[in-house]
Amino acid sequence: MEAGEFSQPDRHVPGLFHSKGSHGIQNAGHIFRMNAVKIRSLTEGYVKGRQLAAEYASFFQKHLQGCEKLELVSTGALMGVRESRNIEGEYELNYADFKARRKFDDQIGVYSKGVDIHVYDLTPEEFQRYYESYEKRDRLKPGESYGLPYGILVPRGWTNLWAAGRCVSSDVEVNGAIRDQPACYMLGEAAGCAAVQSIRTGQPACDLDTATLVQTLRERGCYLPQEAEPKTMTRSPAC
Repeated sequence: MEAGEFSQPDRHVPGLFHSKGSHGIQNAGHIFRMNAVKIRSLTEGYVKGRQLAAEYASFFQKHLQGCEKLELVSTGALMGVRESRNIEGEYELNYADFKARRKFDDQIGVYSKGVDIHVYDLTPEEFQRYYESYEKRDRLKPGESYGLPYGILVPRGWTNLWAAGRCVSSDVEVNGAIRDQPACYMLGEAAGCAAVQSIRTGQPACDLDTATLVQTLRERGCYLPQEAEPKTMTRSPAC
């Protein structure tokens, strides 16, 4: 960084991961202050990201043994957005739930990822904030987990709508844990099963028999260890 080899001094660079043979991937290159719903901002982000990819490739060629003949084959086809909009659901999963490792009677999944909110800027203080959280404060111990309740899939005030993936109802800290692919798989499967149940029974998303949904997911191999099986979802106090 001091030698000026990078256009932005980003201390948060996970590095290269070997995949197979002569191929590898790199998870690196932060684009800051980008608006994920504005086309111009996204376009500028793609340009910056590909510039960073070329810089990292050049750096590894020069300084990392074994990478002398490294070739940059491709960059991400889509922007990897870590944070943008989230729904306001019938329940909002929050940091207090995470810290308590809370379980829910209507949970449609259990998860064990720690809070992983990448740096918001290039300052040493922000990198230290990330490091303290991800490496120390917000790591789960072996065997620990927390529940993903059905209510985070259902937008508050809507009759028959589900949302799954990174956009579910959670605060910023918890979103930094459940935004990655394994959690999104579980959330998507639950939303799909709920939609099928709604078609077959006429039950709307906001008043679905959650005991039936949990049983359906168990029959599909989902790990849902809760003993109680209420027919209604967990809701936030204001709901």
